[in-house]
Amino acid sequence: MTQPQKPRCPCARCRIRGLMWPVLLIALGTIFLAGEFTRFDFGELWPVLLIVAGGVLLAQAVASREGHIGS
Repeated sequence: MTQPQKPRCPCARCRIRGLMWPVLLIALGTIFLAGEFTRFDFGELWPVLLIVAGGVLLAQAVASREGHIGS
């Protein structure tokens, strides 16, 4: 028996929430790449991850919930 799929929520808040991990992985890769080509290393640039995560959370908080499916 197959289980019915839940419909995906089309609201902006849910779409932005789905971007958290991809954006953090891109930022992490960028930090390691910057460590190879600049004088800065991960120990100096790790706070950028916190800034990026905060930016995504802020964007999620101010996004519209119009059309939200679920609780």
